[in-house]
Amino acid sequence: MAETYVRLIPLPVKVEGVTLPNDDGSFDIYINARLSPARQQETLEHELRHIRREHFYLDMPVSRMERQADGAALNEILHPPAGMLPCFDSEEAMARWLDALCTQLGVTF
Repeated sequence: MAETYVRLIPLPVKVEGVTLPNDDGSFDIYINARLSPARQQETLEHELRHIRREHFYLDMPVSRMERQADGAALNEILHPPAGMLPCFDSEEAMARWLDALCTQLGVTF
């Protein structure tokens, strides 16, 4: 994983943590200093999952990225539940989904 710098700073009450990618490939993680130590650790783990799952390089709705960072499996996001078919509102949305699926599977064209 890329170099990661973690900083405790006072953030607004509703903001537990924020991760920012840097131009050199490293990341800065800011954790709300007002949180309890246990919640700070949980927030750090959440932010690290964003990095590990490469959320900064995917064209995916933020709500789905947050679900993944909260522990949802990648397949629950990219693949529909058993017996369900994916539904797309445009050809572009379908192309983005196929690109993400190919990336996950390591398939190139």
